[in-house]
Amino acid sequence: MSAPGELLPLLDRPPSEHLRDVEFVDLPVKRILNRCANPRLPFRWTINPYRGCEFGCVYCYARYTHEFLDERDPMAFERRIFVKRGAAEALARNLARTALGTDQIALGTATDPYQPAERRFRLTRAMLGVFARIGGLNLSITTKSPLIRRDLDLLMLINAGSKLSVNFSLITLNRRLQRLLEPRAPRPALRLRALAELSAAGIRCNVLMMPMIPGITDDAAAVEGVIRAARRFGASGVWWRSLFLKPAAARRFIPFVRESFPQLASRIDDYYGRQVYAPRAYDDELGQLFDRLRAKYGFAIARGDGEPEPTAPRATGRQLALC
Repeated sequence: MSAPGELLPLLDRPPSEHLRDVEFVDLPVKRILNRCANPRLPFRWTINPYRGCEFGCVYCYARYTHEFLDERDPMAFERRIFVKRGAAEALARNLARTALGTDQIALGTATDPYQPAERRFRLTRAMLGVFARIGGLNLSITTKSPLIRRDLDLLMLINAGSKLSVNFSLITLNRRLQRLLEPRAPRPALRLRALAELSAAGIRCNVLMMPMIPGITDDAAAVEGVIRAARRFGASGVWWRSLFLKPAAARRFIPFVRESFPQLASRIDDYYGRQVYAPRAYDDELGQLFDRLRAKYGFAIARGDGEPEPTAPRATGRQLALC
């Protein structure tokens, strides 16, 4: 097997070149630090080293980001990955020219920064090196991958000089269900072990139960199982959000439900047929469950400073892009 550095020349190959069933496309960037103007979100800056994600989560809201590149096939998001060459160099330039103050930078809002491509291209690690040299920042990282353990050395340096939190996305402990919903994502046990290792190293870690999918991941016993595991493995917080379906995500998710959970198809159609968000009554009921269980296991209920919103903001206008 080739070392990551030996695979970097893949970026210089034509866009038609494939590795397994995934196509990697070089996407040079001059700016990697993007401003987020949505006041309902806890971060003001976003970074995504890749566009697209190999994990292939059937519910992923970020599939719409490929449409900005005229990629209309919802499956292109997980099969055609744009690799942002020079991300670390662009980050260093952007940080030198941007007054951040105490505003939070969120790494991994529209793609997982530790998806399999990171093993080859190491863009996330290179950017962490920039953060480690600068210090005085407020940084959060969101991932499903235990690959983040590879960068514990840099994370500890960042944690010593900046405010750092790592969010592990985990919506179920059921391995069979997880494989259906997140076909190529790491299994839950590996995420929990990574959480425990980072937490033991003094890094603040949270569990993000996002999204909660009506009829699929919202069973009370299953939700409690995840929250109990979050406590056991050292999480500092647990945050949730119900499923929301932009059109690009719906084109992938709705057929999946009809094939894999046909008994839920009418309910999903009722909830999302004419709107992006779940009904308010559903969120209210789910919120009460989470409040009770978080209190039971000693987690904060209200949103803390710099933490994700516990429920999805409801917008009447155009949804903000997080890329």
